[in-house]
Amino acid sequence: MNQLLLQQLKYVGLEAKSLTEHSKAMQQLLTLISESYDGNACSQILSNNPLYLTPEQINQLYHQLHQEAYSLEEMIAVTPDLIFIVDREGKYIHVFSQGKEHMLYTPKEQIIGHYISDIFDPLMAEQFEQIIQRVLTSKQLQSIEYTLPIQNEPHYFEMRAMPTGVKVDGVTTVIAIVREITEQKKQEHISRLIATVFEEATEGMMIKNSNRTVIKINPAMLRILEVKEEEILGKRLDYLSKMILPEIKEQITQALHRDNHWQGEVQLQRKDKSTLLVWLSIDTLQDSSGALNNTVFILTDISKIQKQRDKMKHLATHDSLTKLPNRSLLYDRLEHSIASMQRNGQKGAVIFLDLDHFKDINDTYGHHVGDLVLQEFSHRLQHLIRASDTLGRLGGDEFLLIAENIKDRQHAQMIIKKLLTHLKEPFCIEQWEIESSVSIGAALFPHDGETTEALIHAADQAMYAVKKQGRNGFEFYSHKLSYFSNEYFSIRGAIKRALKEDNFEVLYQPQFSLYDGSLTGMEVLLRCHDSMVADIPISRLISIAEESGLIGGISQLVLKKSCAQIKAWHKLTLDPIKVAVNLSRKELSSPTLVETIKENLATCCIGPLILEFEITETILMKSSFTAQQNIKALREIGCLFSIDDFGTGFSSLSNLKEFDLDKLKIDQSFIRDLHESSDDRIIVSATIKMAQQLGLTVLAEGVETLQQKEILEQFGCDEVQGFLYSKPLTGAEMTQLLQSQKS
Repeated sequence: MNQLLLQQLKYVGLEAKSLTEHSKAMQQLLTLISESYDGNACSQILSNNPLYLTPEQINQLYHQLHQEAYSLEEMIAVTPDLIFIVDREGKYIHVFSQGKEHMLYTPKEQIIGHYISDIFDPLMAEQFEQIIQRVLTSKQLQSIEYTLPIQNEPHYFEMRAMPTGVKVDGVTTVIAIVREITEQKKQEHISRLIATVFEEATEGMMIKNSNRTVIKINPAMLRILEVKEEEILGKRLDYLSKMILPEIKEQITQALHRDNHWQGEVQLQRKDKSTLLVWLSIDTLQDSSGALNNTVFILTDISKIQKQRDKMKHLATHDSLTKLPNRSLLYDRLEHSIASMQRNGQKGAVIFLDLDHFKDINDTYGHHVGDLVLQEFSHRLQHLIRASDTLGRLGGDEFLLIAENIKDRQHAQMIIKKLLTHLKEPFCIEQWEIESSVSIGAALFPHDGETTEALIHAADQAMYAVKKQGRNGFEFYSHKLSYFSNEYFSIRGAIKRALKEDNFEVLYQPQFSLYDGSLTGMEVLLRCHDSMVADIPISRLISIAEESGLIGGISQLVLKKSCAQIKAWHKLTLDPIKVAVNLSRKELSSPTLVETIKENLATCCIGPLILEFEITETILMKSSFTAQQNIKALREIGCLFSIDDFGTGFSSLSNLKEFDLDKLKIDQSFIRDLHESSDDRIIVSATIKMAQQLGLTVLAEGVETLQQKEILEQFGCDEVQGFLYSKPLTGAEMTQLLQSQKS
């Protein structure tokens, strides 16, 4: 019986020399397991046995041991822990790992009978051996945390070790209970990370419980609310609510009841009466039963963003040189003025001002002096007008004054004469005294028109009449002037004649990569050789062509000539590059546009990928449904689209998101003073970053100096065009350039 019982000892993994020793070993093992992790305590299955046992006691003990040995194995199998029996020399006596073999650093059969130093690296082995010695010395539980790579992933473990009081082959043993704590460590790391984010975040964060008591608040929220932690933490105080307008609080309350969430911009009024613009997000969290659990408040200070937003809006709607409203804002202001005057039964005047001989000033003194003249001109005008008037720069040397509450023509004439008197004084710029004068045209509301376009067009025609009469004067618009002397009609006639006699020439402005200087494309430019309009900017010709309905003929001519030239280059086996053609608003809205382009492509046997159509921001902003469908259809066949003169329109950013574009062209007005103007550098740098994040290629127009080129390189601009690289070329000159690129 004794021999059978002693064999049973081996079944549970312990070597003992007597039943008494076995009983004590079993008792200690179970006690250690129960005490090690505060789990369900294992009842002591053996009491202290007397030194001598009766046969009946031995028989009873045998059955107990048999049953408990089986129970012990089952119990160990369902615990999450590994159990090791190690002697004081560091030799593994037994391993309890049933169902947990995946946690072993080394297979079980390679552990039992081997030493710690055989399995682990010297540093790790030394740590384990030291723990064993401390256990045996102190006779108390010792613990250690360590990391092991298992299946190429780091796993974290905690080991608790205690003496067993059992000797195997005369050597004292230690029981080591190992639990994997990898998930616990991960959760601790996440908890620390969340706590760090909460404390260090620049956003204000606050959490309230179901009783509306503040249970957590971070430093950023304390700073925004201007309170100390002890004033609010653990209290039912609603500092935030007191800082929000009542109507906004009502919206928040309704949204939280309906959606358990609200977010939006909020103006906070703080203790010192200062205001702060924030983005507020509120979420109510519910438990599984749907009852309110916690409410989370997140505040983001967006006051700096708002200031930058206002600045960008100002830069987008104001002329960068004179700081006056630009063309887009002027048109918008005039629309509001017309509506206001109609509503109040008032009269008004639109006064068009053009600086005489400004081209001669630029040619004689340089563009730098010319810009200073324009700035001084705008300063003088601003000191002469009434507070209720609106003054802006249309572009170049053209300015527009919107005057409301004008009694009659005499009243408007008095204002104009005052302007002429003060504007005739010479401009003292640097060491120069520059003589100049101004030509002024005026149109009266509602007599000369009741729409923005009609009034500006009438004032423009009156101004050109002054130019024809010798400049330095003023003229009111009249129907007789419009019919007989209006330059509009002479330009329209010249356009008709040029179309009939083929007096239009197509030029090509090369575009280059800023990265390696290679030729990447070309922009198609139009020139009219009719003597009547030789000195008139092509933009004005295009504008009148649009107004008179002649733009369709010009568009067909440009497209036809461009496609024919592309075909000629293909015959010379020159590599195809993108050819950019401008599309006007009326062209883009034409129901026949897509078919016309397809016909030209088919006739010249060229693919659509080579064509890139340039459209302005204003066109995007005012595009019709037909225009949008045309853009979609042309993109579907492979044509590319770029936005031209970016930054001169009114609502650029929203349109960039809405339309599918390929390229963005920064207007030359932002490039001209890039090395001197910090505002221009801010706009250009921000535009390049924004466009590239949207996946757009960025091209800078009007690059004329090495300084401009170097700054654009620093900003990461993709492509450039301008006189620094090439003037506009004829078809023959462009052919030579393509051949040189090929060779």
